[in-house]
Amino acid sequence: MSSAIYFRIFGQAVILSLHGLNSLYMGVAMENKELLKDPQINTMVSMQSMYITVWNIGFQLSYFFLAFVCDLLTVTGRDHLIPKSIKNFRQLYFGSTIWTVGLFIFTLFWPIFIVNRELLFPAFIDKIFPFGSNMVMHFCILPAVVWELVFLPRGVPKSHVRNVVLISVLYVFYNSIVIFNYSRRGIWPYPIMALLYGTVFFPLFLLAAYCLVLWSYFMQWRLTAVVWGNDKLIAKSK
Repeated sequence: MSSAIYFRIFGQAVILSLHGLNSLYMGVAMENKELLKDPQINTMVSMQSMYITVWNIGFQLSYFFLAFVCDLLTVTGRDHLIPKSIKNFRQLYFGSTIWTVGLFIFTLFWPIFIVNRELLFPAFIDKIFPFGSNMVMHFCILPAVVWELVFLPRGVPKSHVRNVVLISVLYVFYNSIVIFNYSRRGIWPYPIMALLYGTVFFPLFLLAAYCLVLWSYFMQWRLTAVVWGNDKLIAKSK
């Protein structure tokens, strides 16, 4: 058994703890009646399901819990209890969604946040989600997926069609929900969308974001090839 599995378990435990504690903290904060008297915060809290960051927290919690259980069963000699379909799903879920969404959010969020945070994460949000929560939601998500990539044996797949289709469907589905919510409430989850809506830059922004999604997806395979070699078969977890 490769020692990589023990590094994976350590990383999975850390990110599960970070997301779990931060989610608990945010849940309590969003129940604070005094803070909810602020109309900006009240609107933001009501829009939680529209934020891709919130979706990503759900993705990472579900993936790293699954990975933690699988790897724990493996190190305790109960690998036979893990169906092959679950092992394959783990590889598919990580390759198509977990890595891609994590790198996408990190790459899109921080440059805009540094230049003008009001476009994505307005300063009033600090009243309810302090700097530590911001770091867990928008920074720690990248080290988490990089750690998993480095210590999870994989090969470059022969075809990327299935993964690209899945992440593309997710992208369209997310934006459809956001646009539908705007049609009902007249509110965008991110100020930058409100600023661009009604101009030619709005569809260009969505197109550029999709290109960034695809770049994020394919970037993992360059790194995977460096770490694990160019084998065309998906390696079994060790």
